[in-house]
Amino acid sequence: MNRSLTTCLLAGGLLLTTAAFGASPAAPATPSATEAAVPAPTVGIAEVEAAVRAWAAAWSARDADRYLAAYAPDFTPPRNQDRKRWETDRRARIADKSSISVGIEDLVISVNGQSASARFKQVYRADKLKETGRKTLELQRVGNQWLIRKESAGG
Repeated sequence: MNRSLTTCLLAGGLLLTTAAFGASPAAPATPSATEAAVPAPTVGIAEVEAAVRAWAAAWSARDADRYLAAYAPDFTPPRNQDRKRWETDRRARIADKSSISVGIEDLVISVNGQSASARFKQVYRADKLKETGRKTLELQRVGNQWLIRKESAGG
């Protein structure tokens, strides 16, 4: 996992990057009135990032139970597929691979209350297949965890 990637955070209309959090500015910055009035939801963003990375790790580990547990009960499978059929298909696709690697690059997370969006470049490798493409996960806080309600590829 490449932790040097920059994660962008959208907080109350402000775009922040995780790279900025570890940087020491040459001169102390004074926050504007807008920045001071809008607290950054860094806890929610960190939780969403952890959920997305756990989903990718479960997929990479070929752990179908943990992978499917990342999806909310009201998850909408693509192409209006039946949820039970989608789960059966996902389990089969995970089980028939000897190895899977799911990388996440250029992760951009936005949080709005109990909903979040994670957009990133997904680097998927399985056996002799390698695919790279954009993915968006729409997540919802359910209890104390963030679960995937919808996913889309492209864009």
